[in-house]
Amino acid sequence: MCSVFQNRLFCLKMAASWTPLESNPSVINPMIEKMGVSGVKTVDVLFFEDESIGKPQYAVLLCFPEYKKVDEIMKPIYEQAKPADDSVFFMKQKISNACGTFALFHSLANLEGRINLGDGSFAKWLVEAKKVGVEERSDLLANNTELAGIHDAAATGGQTAPTGKVEHHFICYVGKNGFLYEIDSRRPFAREIGTTSDETLVKDAGAACQHLIEKLDNVSFSAIALVDQ
Repeated sequence: MCSVFQNRLFCLKMAASWTPLESNPSVINPMIEKMGVSGVKTVDVLFFEDESIGKPQYAVLLCFPEYKKVDEIMKPIYEQAKPADDSVFFMKQKISNACGTFALFHSLANLEGRINLGDGSFAKWLVEAKKVGVEERSDLLANNTELAGIHDAAATGGQTAPTGKVEHHFICYVGKNGFLYEIDSRRPFAREIGTTSDETLVKDAGAACQHLIEKLDNVSFSAIALVDQ
C-alpha cells in the first residue's frame, strides 16, 4: 500500500515572486470556485488505494519534498520519455513559488470539455494561453492580475504560514483520452504514463509515483484528488 502522509506542504521556491500555495483542499477549492470553474472539488488522498475517494476521478496533485534529489531521480526517466502530443496542454513555469497553481491549471486545462470551466477568469485565460507557446503561457499568467490575486488570496489564507526556504514542489497526474499524464512545470514536456480511467486514476497515479516515493524515503508527501463535487 502506498501511503501519503497529510503534511501541509509548500511548493519549490525559485525566486521571490508569488506566495507558496498550501496543499490543502480548503485552500484549493475556493480558488477553483473564484476562477469560475464549477462541478469539481479537491479531496485529500490518505492512500492511493482508498476506494472511498469519489468518482469520476480527474486528476491528482502531488506535493513532494527534496526537489533537488527528485531531479536526480527523474532526469534519466525524462531523457528516455516520449513527450505527450500537442493535445495535452503544457506550460513551463516562469513564476516563482507558483507550482501549486501550475499543477492545478495543468489539471483543469486538460479537462476542457469534460468539466465545466465556466466563463470566468480561468476559462478566459485558457483561450488566450492556447494561442501561444509553452513559455509564453506562463507570461500570460504572470500578467493576469485577476488570477494572480486569486492565487495570492488562497496562498495567504491557508492553515499554515509558509516559512523561509521552501523545498517542496507540486506536479499533477491528469487523465485525458484514456491516458494518464505526468505534468511537471519544471520539466521540458508532459510525460505519458499509460492508460487510466475515471474509476482508477488515483490508484494509477499512486503506481506512477511509487518509485519516486520509495527512492526519497521521506514521509513529507501530500496528495489531493480532483473529483466531481
